[in-house]
Amino acid sequence: MEHPVKIYATADNIISSLGFTTLENMENIRQYHSGIYRIDDTSLFHEPFMGARIDAARLNQAAREHQLQDYTRMEQLFILSLGEVIRQSGINPADSDCGFIFSTTKGNIDHIGTEAALLSLMARRVTAYFGSSHKPIVISNACISGVSALVTASRLIRQGRYKHILVTGGDLLTRFVITGFQSFKSVSPERCRPYDSKRDGLSLGEACGSVLITSDSGLVKESQPIVIEGGAVTNDANHISGPSRTGDGLYYAIRQAMDETDLQPEDISFINTHGTATVYNDEMESKAVEWAGLEHTPLNSLKSYWGHTLGASGIIEAIACFEELRSGEVFGILGFEEPGVPKPVNISAEHRHVSMQRCVKTASGFGGCNGAIVFALNTHAKPVKSVLPESCHITGECSIVNNTITVNSEIRLQSDPKEEFATFIRTAYKQLATDDRKFYKMDDLCKLGYITATHLLATSERYKTCSPLEIGLILSNRSSSLDTDEKHQQIIDEMGDKEASPAVFVYTLPNVILGELCIRYKIQGENTFFISPDYPADFLTEYARDVMARHALQLCIIGWCELKGEQYKSHFYILEKTN
Repeated sequence: MEHPVKIYATADNIISSLGFTTLENMENIRQYHSGIYRIDDTSLFHEPFMGARIDAARLNQAAREHQLQDYTRMEQLFILSLGEVIRQSGINPADSDCGFIFSTTKGNIDHIGTEAALLSLMARRVTAYFGSSHKPIVISNACISGVSALVTASRLIRQGRYKHILVTGGDLLTRFVITGFQSFKSVSPERCRPYDSKRDGLSLGEACGSVLITSDSGLVKESQPIVIEGGAVTNDANHISGPSRTGDGLYYAIRQAMDETDLQPEDISFINTHGTATVYNDEMESKAVEWAGLEHTPLNSLKSYWGHTLGASGIIEAIACFEELRSGEVFGILGFEEPGVPKPVNISAEHRHVSMQRCVKTASGFGGCNGAIVFALNTHAKPVKSVLPESCHITGECSIVNNTITVNSEIRLQSDPKEEFATFIRTAYKQLATDDRKFYKMDDLCKLGYITATHLLATSERYKTCSPLEIGLILSNRSSSLDTDEKHQQIIDEMGDKEASPAVFVYTLPNVILGELCIRYKIQGENTFFISPDYPADFLTEYARDVMARHALQLCIIGWCELKGEQYKSHFYILEKTN
């Protein structure tokens, strides 16, 4: 039975280059202080660069005080940040109705080559510290991971799977990340300047942020509570490393998020965008904002304070939105002087006081993914209905394992199990008799997913009648993108920072497989990538059914796509709405 429910965001913490508490971070932003500075550490990059680093001495001291010396630097940050949220809220993280969601792009990437680099293991070590027996949920959706995590948390609570979810996001400033973005020539030699006419790239940073998401109003201690009203994830279906030049994918995410409570542009007090200060990202966002009717709404980006903190960005920027809503203050864009985007946007370098009701937080990332979420002051919030999961049925399945392709129980290709994956997958591609030259540029994980999805969709009549927004993709695996991660690391270790390849680095994100499939098959609906130690088939199915009930999805591709070296397995199936 449908019933209205409020989902609160309460008790939060930010650890960044601007401080170790939310209050400290907000005070520094109010004073127009940036955590971005010149870094001369040649262990990170062969020449000086502008970036934002967490105070190492302060972190080491906090780790000693909490006896965290046996944990990695990333794990220490997660434990410290989550611990503060738990202290503020008084929640017992070991309770059966309390879950954990982690948002990260690379996690323990500074431990690549060891088991510690497995994202699911990292998350389990952190939750075990707090005595939780629940399997943590890990989302690796490129730069929208934080927004995706918050959207996912609100959905799972509305499903009744949990009453509370501790959401945390974090990423580190590492040689792996810096060389990769430098290879794209997307890093500014100066502090980044979002939306400015002189912007010339992003600034990288590191951070960790955490927040408690709950349906229990008794845990909310703020005088002005924050409520999550809606959220959505979409895809450009255009390019795996560059944003759509039209802004349509981001617009669809904004519109779907606002539609969950029938919001109009005049209901939005401000919008906090991704705002990376790269030429094409900011240009695209200005178009999406205008398309959404928000061109007159105050807009800001916080990247000039923290840098681009990857998997942490959506969380820490959301927490800043909470503070802005409560204080009635829209933070200015540090360094902004003159508009440099093609469509009008309401931007200021100075902090501004406005009348607050709610805001929209957006993010965009590699793989063409986009996310949007709506936060409201409790006094203005509209309860979002809990809906019954959509009635669906499976209409097709495809698996690839041991050099065998099986479609709906019929073997389509089988070769010697000892045959190398590279040989087998080339044969599988040639068997399709398609002409998609991009296939040979993909990494092995994407090739595996491509062949599986192609066989699967060839069996679906429903797919042929669906519009791009009516199709979704929800996948999972164990090893994330570690197979390609190790190739990128090997290049920079053996050949040097200058030899980092953008063609390799772009595939060091597991969700890029979603992007490749979205481009090939014109998919613009939900696209989320979960990391799990084993195939969470039931979880993925229930999650898809909930998304299909909330949005326009008629069909969703769900599955497992795991590859590490010569060990691989994929299993995809189609879930369709029952008419």
